Amino acid sequence: MTAIPVFHAFTIEYEGRVNEIITDAGISLPISSKEKIVIPPDDPGIYNIKALWDTGASNCAITPRAAKVLKIDPISSTRVCYGDGASDANVYLISLFLPNKVMMPMLKVTECKNDNETWDLIIGMDIIGHSDFSITNVGKTVMTFRHPSIKKIDYAKEATDLKASQFKGTGRNNPCPCGSGKKYKYCHGKLAG
Repeated sequence: MTAIPVFHAFTIEYEGRVNEIITDAGISLPISSKEKIVIPPDDPGIYNIKALWDTGASNCAITPRAAKVLKIDPISSTRVCYGDGASDANVYLISLFLPNKVMMPMLKVTECKNDNETWDLIIGMDIIGHSDFSITNVGKTVMTFRHPSIKKIDYAKEATDLKASQFKGTGRNNPCPCGSGKKYKYCHGKLAG
C-alpha cells in the first residue's frame, strides 16, 4: 500500500477572469518550525493581509506598512533587482499563513513598495517553486495551490491521453468523433499520424 503524502492545499475561485492573483494571507512574528502548534487565523498575533502571487518574483516580499504593523526589525539587508533598477532592501523573518492551514513558519522576506495598497505581501518563487500551483480560466479564473509539491501536473500529457481515449477504435474512413463531419483520416486522424 502506498503511503498518502502529507500536504495542505486550497483553491480560490474569482468572479470572471482576473489579471492578478490576490488571496487572503496572514503574517506574524516568526514561529519556530519545531513548534507543533496550530494557530487559529483570528489569533491577535496574526496580521491579516492580501497577498499578490508573482511567478516573476524570486522571493517573497512585504511592504513597509506590514513590517510596521508587525513591529518587526530587519535581520539583514540585500540588493534587490527589479524592472527599472535596483536598490537595497531590508530583510525580515516572518511566519506566513495561507488559506486552509497552509503555513510557512520561518520565511525570509524582503521589503518592497506598493503604491496602490491593494496588497501587502508578494508570494514569490521561493514558495511557489516548492509547491504545486495552477491557474485555469474556463469562464472564470481559478487558482489552486498545494504544499509541498507531490505530483507532476502535465496538461500536454492530459491532452494526449484524452485524445487517445476519445478516438480509440475509430476507423480511418469513419466520421471523426469530434463532429466536424470529415472522415477521421482527414481530421484528427491526420494529426495522429
